[in-house]
Amino acid sequence: MIQPVISKSGYTYIYSSYINSILLSPSENEYVDIDMDKNAYEYYKQKDFFLRENNFFEKKIPNMEIEYDTSCIESELANLNQLLIEVTDECNLSCKYCSYGDLYSNQDERNRGKQEFNNVKILIDYLISLWKSYRNISFNNTINIGFFGGEPLVNMILIEKIINYLNAVKIKGITFVYNLTTNAILLPKYMNYLVENDVHLLISIDGSKQNNIYRVKKEGKESFDIVFANIKKLKDNHPNYFDSNVNFNSVLHDKNSVDQIYSYIKTNFDKTPYISELNRNGIAEDKKEEFNRMFHSKEDSIKQAVNCGSSYLKEIADDSHIVQLDIFMQSYFGNTYKTIPDLFFQDKDIKYFPTSTCVPFSKKIFLTVQGKILPCEKVGQQYPLGYVRDGKINLDSKEVKQLYLKLYTPIVDKCKKCLLWKNCEICVFYLPKDEEGQTVCPYYLGNEDVNRYFSTYIYALEKHPDLLDRIENEILID
Repeated sequence: MIQPVISKSGYTYIYSSYINSILLSPSENEYVDIDMDKNAYEYYKQKDFFLRENNFFEKKIPNMEIEYDTSCIESELANLNQLLIEVTDECNLSCKYCSYGDLYSNQDERNRGKQEFNNVKILIDYLISLWKSYRNISFNNTINIGFFGGEPLVNMILIEKIINYLNAVKIKGITFVYNLTTNAILLPKYMNYLVENDVHLLISIDGSKQNNIYRVKKEGKESFDIVFANIKKLKDNHPNYFDSNVNFNSVLHDKNSVDQIYSYIKTNFDKTPYISELNRNGIAEDKKEEFNRMFHSKEDSIKQAVNCGSSYLKEIADDSHIVQLDIFMQSYFGNTYKTIPDLFFQDKDIKYFPTSTCVPFSKKIFLTVQGKILPCEKVGQQYPLGYVRDGKINLDSKEVKQLYLKLYTPIVDKCKKCLLWKNCEICVFYLPKDEEGQTVCPYYLGNEDVNRYFSTYIYALEKHPDLLDRIENEILID
């Protein structure tokens, strides 16, 4: 039997997992009202018949696949959107929350290593052969080339070689855009080159000097003064470039807040920063207490800013809420389709994959200094999909398929029963294991949780009906 959802306003709704839709429903008391007139009775009778005829009350168990087709994996490589290159694992800072630092245990040891141009060239040449093949069906594809570290500018020689090599590549319908994440310590030395080559910069800074306390030099001294001066120098010397190509990323922790970050960067640089939480994946067992002390939730920080009457965060909080509501509406309002098969084969038994894990290489590919090929920079380095070593590339789609099969198998049955199976936000690479080594999902939502989950979002839409129009007509989904 379908469990009704009662919003905080007292309205009753019913959710159908079969057609993935939510309908406003009269309460049970209204159905049995002995004073109900004949027309109303006939209306509800016909409505009930219609819903049953269209399987609204049927419980749908999704048909989940756990094996990728190898040709699909190769096709994603041929239509790649982003190539990320770790140019060095050396850094001139020792940020206390760094994903490659003492807090984490899922990364390779950092040995001040530098990426070899030959390894990068081998991977690029391999990709070029796919980009030129019949598997490439992209039209005017822009491929983002991202430079990561460590601190990428420590190995600027390699960056220049890669840019020069790619600029000489001529493939019809493909253009390259360059991106670099930097702590800005070496920015003055290379800013002219970055400007001349139209490189997009993402500068890391956590707000004011007090907020930036975890971003320290090797000797433990603060780095803020030199970073701030270097950013100002770039802004003053290249204002147009700064406006078009520079953005900021800030990490949220116990020494700052969303309000402080936003107001500082907006005031000083007229930019809206990206704000990310501390990485919760791969925390070392003996560092969990320290991590929990440093960790602050972005959602909680936004709520705090709004409650304190922040003039800066009210708009951001609204936008964040709208984004969450938009995802909810896409998933459960029954008139949005995420894929072409969803639209044209909605009555068929479409196959889905567990969790929200990306199809291998559908978004990016990441090459580490050690020559490991990963699906992205956020995945722990214990999960390589291939290697570039000894002058050759080893990237076997059959082996990639087997790795994902191994990860999906322990969780697939749980995913089939989860209320969020079509709205999941967790990557399979992030799922923790219990004391017995079994994969568990902390985000699992069963039938008993349906009222709590749906009522929160529904109440927000009841309270702000104008958001429906704004989401439907103003929000663009990429």
